[in-house]
Amino acid sequence: MYGRDNKDIQGFRRRYGQLWLTAACLYFLMAAATIHLTSNGRDIATIWPANAVLLALLLVHDRSAWPSVLSAGLIANAAANLVTRGTIVGPMLYGLSNVLEVTVAASVFGRNKGCVPILGSAGVVVRFLLACGLLAPGLSGFFGAMTARLFFGQPFALAFKTWFVSDALGLLIFTPVLVAIFNGDIVRCFREKDWISRAETFGLLALAGVTAYLVFFVAHAPLLFTLFAPVMLITFRAGRLGTKMAVMVIAVIGGCATLQDVGPIANFTRDHVQQAELFQLFLAVLLLTCLPVAADLSARNRFTKNLAKREKAMSLLASTDSLTGLMSRSAFEAHVEHALHDRAIPHVMVAIDLDHFKNINDQWGHEAGDRALVQAAQVLQTQIRSGDAAGRLGGDEFLLLLKDASIGEAENICDRIRTALRQNSIAMDGKTQIMLTLSCGIASSRTADTFQDLYRHADKALYMAKFAGRNTVRSIA
Repeated sequence: MYGRDNKDIQGFRRRYGQLWLTAACLYFLMAAATIHLTSNGRDIATIWPANAVLLALLLVHDRSAWPSVLSAGLIANAAANLVTRGTIVGPMLYGLSNVLEVTVAASVFGRNKGCVPILGSAGVVVRFLLACGLLAPGLSGFFGAMTARLFFGQPFALAFKTWFVSDALGLLIFTPVLVAIFNGDIVRCFREKDWISRAETFGLLALAGVTAYLVFFVAHAPLLFTLFAPVMLITFRAGRLGTKMAVMVIAVIGGCATLQDVGPIANFTRDHVQQAELFQLFLAVLLLTCLPVAADLSARNRFTKNLAKREKAMSLLASTDSLTGLMSRSAFEAHVEHALHDRAIPHVMVAIDLDHFKNINDQWGHEAGDRALVQAAQVLQTQIRSGDAAGRLGGDEFLLLLKDASIGEAENICDRIRTALRQNSIAMDGKTQIMLTLSCGIASSRTADTFQDLYRHADKALYMAKFAGRNTVRSIA
């Protein structure tokens, strides 16, 4: 017992230790790179994707993992600021503000966990936008701006605006992609696709990347509007995961260009603050345009899949006898009509009745009768060949269609069925065991026979078996 407990504790520590290390490394790398590229060491970074790492990890793990993730983020934030800014006091307060932001976002939006994925429906998108694009960055932005004002002398209003927009865009752009990576959605999505669909998805993402490169690095005219076309195309062809990845690709390429004073946004103004604000505004418009479309398409796809599943279930229910699992009368008739189109192959139909079934119902009740029918159906399924079909017409009447069979082969199959049924008695109550017997009528198909013709001949042979004393087989060639 103690050994197992120790192993559980060791496994728990190993699992959450790995989670802590993952969160700390990813957060440090993103935070340090962002501060280095988008900040002068004193002001607030103009885009902040690092918090999306923590939020994504919180959303894909239960609350027991939250302390590990949040503590990793706090320490990694302090380390990144110490390396890039050379100070620790103010950045520690930045780190606390970031942890507050991520906790609020996960608490508000995380209640959706396990229901519908991000971008899964319009309602979830609205909730995601409110939690991650408004409430969480607004609350953390207040404390972050206060820190920037007290420790770095920045105007509160400007610091708040920069913090709010950069953190909101970081969460909105990167969280959906990171969640899909951490919970395996992207891997599962590509595994479920065939190679043509995979190639199409990669091709569309490449198209978005090439278009973004041309718009930001090559074109001299302001052509930002052209980026909406490939993103919408990916939304319709690759779904919500494609939308997430396309927006992130554009954000990375556009951000790199703007930081290098290249592209339509840099050409509009040389002021780096204004460049950041315009780029943030563009990404916000792109997100707010594409997210609802992706959500609506995702909801429609789920509805279509659920409808298809229900239709399949209803079709299966209609084609299957609910008690025995054999074909229903309509399904068996359709199967026979289709089989009879091949006139080159001889078919044999066998009509079967349980002997004295009414007496079973009258003496022991319908529940015992149902058990007798189920047992008879199981015996039929085990004794017929793989290409044969069995159906229940109703009551105690069963039909078999034996493909490419002769009368003699059908008689042998019927004898096997009768023998197997005799060898398996059925309990009627706590004391009584009875042996089931059945009568079989066999008829061979003729050139112009329909289902009704073949059934009529088999039914006539069945009455001959009953007239002969039951528990026997009769045939009509």
